[in-house]
Amino acid sequence: MKDQDWASDVFSSGGGYAQFMATVKATGPLAARYGANALQLGVFAEMFAVDTAVRAISVSSGGRTWGWEDICEVNFVGTCKYSGPLNLWSMSYATYLADVNGSRTDPTAGNRDALIGAVNSPRFPDNSAVSTLSLFGGIVLSPLANPPPGSPPLFMSAAQVVSQPYGLRDGLSDSLKNKWYNKFLDVLEAQSAAAVHSSFAYIAGNSVDNEIGRSVTNDLYLVVISVAIFVLVAVLGMSRTHSVATRSSLALLGVVSGVLAMVAGYGLSMLFGCPFTTLAQTLPYILLGLTVDCMFILTKAYDSLVAEAPAASLQARFRRLMSSAGTSVFVTLLASAVAFALGAINELPSVRWFSVYATMGVVSILVATLTFYTGVFVITERRIARNKVDCLCCMTSGGPRVPTAAVVWYEDGTGGPGGSDAVVTGASSDAAYYDAPSAIVLQAPSSRAPAIASAPSRGAGARAVAESAAEGHSPRGSPARSESASSAGLQHPAPGEEPLKKSAVPDVANTNPSAAAGLRHPGSGSLKQQHGVLPYSPSTALAGPTPAGGAVPEEPNLMKRLFAAYYAPFLTKWYGKLFVIAIFIGWAVLSAVGAPRLQEGQPLSELAPDDSYLQDYVQVMEDTFQQQIGSPTYAYYRWLDPAPPAQQAKMLAAVAASLDSAYVNSTVSAFQGNWLIDFIVWVQDNDPSVKLVSMPGCSNPYAGRVSGDLGLFVNPATIQGCIPEDRFYPKLNEFLAVSRGYNDDLRWSQSIAPNGTLVRTKVWASRMPLVHTAKGDDGSYGRKCIKSVRHLEHTVLEQQYGAEDAATPGDVFFLSNGDYIYDEGDAVLGPMTVEYVLLAVAGVGLVLTLTLPSIRSVLFMMFAVGLTDFFLFGEMFILGIRFNQVSIINMIMATGLSVDYSVYFAQRFVACQADGTLNGRMALALSDTGSAVFVGGITALLGTIPLAFSTSTILRTFFALIFGTIAFALLIGLMLMPVIFSLIGPAPLAINVAADGTVRLEQDVQRDAARRKEQELEAGGSAAGQQPQQQSGDWRSSMAAVRADAGAEQAALQQAGQQAAAEQPDAKAGADQTRKGEDNV
Repeated sequence: MKDQDWASDVFSSGGGYAQFMATVKATGPLAARYGANALQLGVFAEMFAVDTAVRAISVSSGGRTWGWEDICEVNFVGTCKYSGPLNLWSMSYATYLADVNGSRTDPTAGNRDALIGAVNSPRFPDNSAVSTLSLFGGIVLSPLANPPPGSPPLFMSAAQVVSQPYGLRDGLSDSLKNKWYNKFLDVLEAQSAAAVHSSFAYIAGNSVDNEIGRSVTNDLYLVVISVAIFVLVAVLGMSRTHSVATRSSLALLGVVSGVLAMVAGYGLSMLFGCPFTTLAQTLPYILLGLTVDCMFILTKAYDSLVAEAPAASLQARFRRLMSSAGTSVFVTLLASAVAFALGAINELPSVRWFSVYATMGVVSILVATLTFYTGVFVITERRIARNKVDCLCCMTSGGPRVPTAAVVWYEDGTGGPGGSDAVVTGASSDAAYYDAPSAIVLQAPSSRAPAIASAPSRGAGARAVAESAAEGHSPRGSPARSESASSAGLQHPAPGEEPLKKSAVPDVANTNPSAAAGLRHPGSGSLKQQHGVLPYSPSTALAGPTPAGGAVPEEPNLMKRLFAAYYAPFLTKWYGKLFVIAIFIGWAVLSAVGAPRLQEGQPLSELAPDDSYLQDYVQVMEDTFQQQIGSPTYAYYRWLDPAPPAQQAKMLAAVAASLDSAYVNSTVSAFQGNWLIDFIVWVQDNDPSVKLVSMPGCSNPYAGRVSGDLGLFVNPATIQGCIPEDRFYPKLNEFLAVSRGYNDDLRWSQSIAPNGTLVRTKVWASRMPLVHTAKGDDGSYGRKCIKSVRHLEHTVLEQQYGAEDAATPGDVFFLSNGDYIYDEGDAVLGPMTVEYVLLAVAGVGLVLTLTLPSIRSVLFMMFAVGLTDFFLFGEMFILGIRFNQVSIINMIMATGLSVDYSVYFAQRFVACQADGTLNGRMALALSDTGSAVFVGGITALLGTIPLAFSTSTILRTFFALIFGTIAFALLIGLMLMPVIFSLIGPAPLAINVAADGTVRLEQDVQRDAARRKEQELEAGGSAAGQQPQQQSGDWRSSMAAVRADAGAEQAALQQAGQQAAAEQPDAKAGADQTRKGEDNV
């Protein structure tokens, strides 16, 4: 990069460029007679018309008017420099007409043979070389009937394209150049419409940036459509038919929080100086998908907690929510941010900028989800508890309250069961019967009577008998436990242990009154209820009179039921596992086969919109020039004085080594001209008095290295030796006076003469032109070419300039052109992708190690991340997508997204107990988490669909890769990971959840209990005076006793209802006491 900067500074290649290419108009009169041959009088006449209009452009900037003579690239004498075919007639239309005997009124009139003779000239009028293959595309060579002596037997008889370039000088402001570029494009558009015989393809210095920018602005409406899709899906997924229980406003505000977080992330990135690029335009589709996914995970997990413990207060529910699903959200977003952040250390600027935007966006979403969305979620549940209508929260519903509404306490002491306004118009103090999932509250037998009650309707004005027990408090001092009806087992807590044992995944199917105690869990055929659990029936709830409005019907979670009843059991079967493994192995094989066969490179056509004028330019270039000639380059010699013959020999030997490279076209390079070769030939032909020094290396490097039909046009002269040092500079000044074009290839040291003028003393830097081989359709050409160039530089420095290179390593000889910076990027893409994926997998693994308590689970998650990236190769191979910077950006996104669809299941699997088998635990975990992950993933897929309708090829490619990334991550998280966990999953981790929502490991609880027991024993005297704690006995015996006395149960329930009604006047005092108790916990 530093060499390219030096070359641009020292050997100025101009401050800007523009170009137009002429072809025969397919519908014009010339096409029928001459076909696609553009070497026609009519075509050249219209090219001169375009040139006249271009050089007549004037722009105003800086308080003055700038004409062509003021902004054109100048040669060594200060006049405009031209290198196009029109310069064969010195850019003069009058000279052209005189040469071809043409007519101003009839552009097709004249001598076409004179035109053919002129375009075959090897020199311009200023004696500079004509680069025929750079100016004429799709050429056809024909034999000469009677070639002149010394002339080649072939001539260029046809060409499909004629190219006319323009250069702008250095030092012009960007504003001035952009104004000229815009007028140039306007002129070409007008001339293209007016041309009769020609079609013009054109480009300006700002075309690529402007057209890429236009692809961004053209597709802004797609972002709006995507946001609308996310809003619609989120609202549909979180809405209910009940006007109070629905969470439509929560869904809308959740998406809004994602949009605001995305804007904040963009703002932070721009604050850090990262430019906004086309690739950053694709981030909204990903960031909003992450937002909605987190929304569904939190809401679905909250609904599961309600099913487990309907009697829990709002505070307890959200403590447990944030300690479980909230942790999953935090981990996934943090892991995604780490994966994106690792991409910011990339060497490619576009990839680095995208990674910064993605990192800031994910971090902003993490903050917004855990603060804004969670806060709105709490407000929504408070609204439901107060029986307020969604979206019209100032209005109180006249219907029955939502039975599962949370217990809410307010600062003024109001609230509690039924809310602060328990009785409203149209609703009685006794709630309507509601068939909801209930929590069986078990209480050890005491000297009084066995007491068991389920959670009452949340609309009930009276407090439940065992409501505090459902939150971890023991009424009347008796230890109590609360578990869902689907809990895999009930364990008696150890002495001194207060926290509640967290149950397994709730049985989402067991939500109707007819559910039996022995119901098998839908996730496993072998998972039975081994403990005595009362069947859910109307008798287990506090019955009350049904209001006139009728019961509020429960709305089942259909997706969750499908996962629990069908999908999870399917994965527990051997054929289900075999099916999944076979699919993933097959795709892995396809990815392995396709990866080394991927095409490489980034065509310019993919960067511009489909309707861009650049599409015509790119098409012409790919069909003609790209097939016949490679990019021009220069061999630079720095800090070398060429006067000594030995130095001249080294320079010529370096050219010879360059011509031997497989990626340098020696024949085409011979057309470009070489100042040192032409200088030596000129001296030996014009001054016999100069005795040339014969030594190894002092020979024409092109001799014996030109071939093919084009080689017939080149007759490398024989060099008899090198110029002696004492005659070098005097003769060089004479030569440059004749061949003035070579002044641009030399840089001189200067001294001040006695009269104050600057006098050139010696050459300190020079360059010699070369041309690479044609790229053709090989997308990997750039990567291979730059490797060959670097090897060539190393060889020349080692063999020719060992001493000089030892003094200044890598500073004497090098090759450079404007394409190398892109080729360097292509060369590092492969190793950089492997390096990034390994770093990202390690980074994600480190984050998960801090949160997942199982190393095996962490390894599985790391495997999922790497596999998602690997699977993209298979998609790219099938769809014919090239491997380039867009691909590696999708690799970065894949590492960030794959975690999002796997970690939630992994955390749940580690936590649940089920029947103790891997199959049962997998089924329970998948039943509980699968629907939320699936809905979030489908929402993300739907949100990316607008990208498929982009006007830019690169954005449509992005859509295909983003869609594949989300799909692979979703399939791995919902198919492959459950199967792997069911086969070789980690052991369960015992978890306790205290009444305040605090999550603790079972081992820690037992250790603390043992420590407290030791302290009690050490107390001695105080322990002797205490009565031994009444043991609650075996849970199974207790349950058997309870089930044996159904009449006692019914009596207990009726007594509880009467007691609750009697305590209604003291509800506020009881609420204060309970709230203070919760605060103390």
